[in-house]
Amino acid sequence: MPVLRININGRYYDITCDKTKEKYVLELSKYFDEEVKNLAVKLKNVDHSRLLVLTGILLSEKLNNIMKDKVKPDNPYGNNYKIELENLRKRNSEKASIVKNKIDKLISRIQSLTK
Repeated sequence: MPVLRININGRYYDITCDKTKEKYVLELSKYFDEEVKNLAVKLKNVDHSRLLVLTGILLSEKLNNIMKDKVKPDNPYGNNYKIELENLRKRNSEKASIVKNKIDKLISRIQSLTK
């Protein structure tokens, strides 16, 4: 696994990652660095470790809000699995009912022909 050197708020960290993920990890580290720097401007005189923890918490909050929005029924891009599953069940039930009716009609027709 390759070792990447990333820069977070002026400090360098060596991390390892899968060779196929290098570019992605670098993009994520740049995003994280920007978030840390933005927070550092707002919070003066906060030590580096605390700044990293606070940034992680704020990003976790953003992710949590995204996940909550994703499951809202009125979000057309979300994945409200309960609603999707119910809709799928209704469609399958309707199709099964149509097939059953056609089979019943065929049986009736066959019975009428054999009398």
